[in-house]
Amino acid sequence: MVVDTIFFDLDDTLVLTSDHDKPSFAAACALAKERKPAIDDVAMLAAFKKRFSATPWDPDYKVEVAQWRANLWNEAMQEQGLADPDVALEIQNCFDQTRMGIFTWVEGVPEMIAQLKAANYKMCIITNGHHKVQHDKLDACKAADIFEHIIVGGDEVLEGNPEKPAASIFLKACQMVRCTPENAIHVGDSLSSDIQGAINASLAGSVWVNRKNAEAPEAPVPTYTVQVVTELPEVLAKLRE
Repeated sequence: MVVDTIFFDLDDTLVLTSDHDKPSFAAACALAKERKPAIDDVAMLAAFKKRFSATPWDPDYKVEVAQWRANLWNEAMQEQGLADPDVALEIQNCFDQTRMGIFTWVEGVPEMIAQLKAANYKMCIITNGHHKVQHDKLDACKAADIFEHIIVGGDEVLEGNPEKPAASIFLKACQMVRCTPENAIHVGDSLSSDIQGAINASLAGSVWVNRKNAEAPEAPVPTYTVQVVTELPEVLAKLRE
């Protein structure tokens, strides 16, 4: 098997988004407590996360994403009788600004990408998520400085196309970098989106980033498993054997 192309997921693969969320939520809650001293910020955060998990942005794309999430904060505050739309928007802006200020690559990623480029690997980021949110993340970590090709699932959705794990987004990446599916692998942390997507697109294989050493389910089955994305060169060495 000749693999000359690597597709990468972004969140919790190239960037530890979940880790950056924690101090960002802490800053948002601290601001809420400052603006509304009577608020139970722990309960507020739990109420926000419940709503966010259900609908992280307007499914009809009529409400701008920051305002939509501010509305979720406001609803969470309303549970305690402390609704305040202006403060809710401040809280969301605080979260966004804090997270974007610390949104950086996993240690060693830029160096690894440079090495892969030097070895003539073709690469592309394929990331799911709301188009504006994902573009803001990509701008924050200056992804375009080290990746020539990037596909945002949210952009695909706006064009009427599906995100990962649909085969179409991977095949678009193949066309973009000029490779065939049988010469490409995909690296990501999500079994349902990344690993299943690689299978759906009939790629040469997949690499599961299993940072927390979670027990692997029966399906979908990744070709390889690593704990951190910078272990990828070891996988590529095995493929060359």
